[in-house]
Amino acid sequence: MNLIDQNQKLPAGLVDNGVEFFIHQNEIKCIHNGMTYTFENIPAHIIKIVEADMLKNPKALKALVDWDITDYRSQIRQYIFCRFGGFDQNADITADGLIIHSEYIECGRRGKCPYEGRLCASIQLKNGILSKRDIDVLKLIGQAKTDEDICAELFIALGTLRYHKDQIAYKAGIAGKPALAILAHQLNLV
Repeated sequence: MNLIDQNQKLPAGLVDNGVEFFIHQNEIKCIHNGMTYTFENIPAHIIKIVEADMLKNPKALKALVDWDITDYRSQIRQYIFCRFGGFDQNADITADGLIIHSEYIECGRRGKCPYEGRLCASIQLKNGILSKRDIDVLKLIGQAKTDEDICAELFIALGTLRYHKDQIAYKAGIAGKPALAILAHQLNLV
């Protein structure tokens, strides 16, 4: 019997020592060592890794205080939500204890949150960070919109769209609109 699936990619923490945070029914949870934990029960060593990461991000800490989130547990909860709350195929914390900042969380406040980019992480690609407009363009490409539809929806000229597509492709190290659409799905933008 052949039980090997060559293409299967399991979420971090399901069968390894990595950690994947996610939001389910308005509650922060994580998968680690095959177990699902609610926020209140997240193992202390994971919280310590998050705390250490918070201390490396003074802009995020200031954003929490500016937002009037001053209770220690509430700060950790909001930090996890804004930085790691999207469920994806990449570990938020690797099995080696390294934090990975790569997620885009569509929290409903994007574009109008005064703490955007300070508390939540920007999308870092191989050759650069995606701008807000890059993300807007990439989302629509991922939805299989035509260039004309993207321009109309974002109120931009075709030349401006080409510029953003070129920038995204350069930052990701890829070429072509199909590759951009795949990237949008890989980043959970659609």
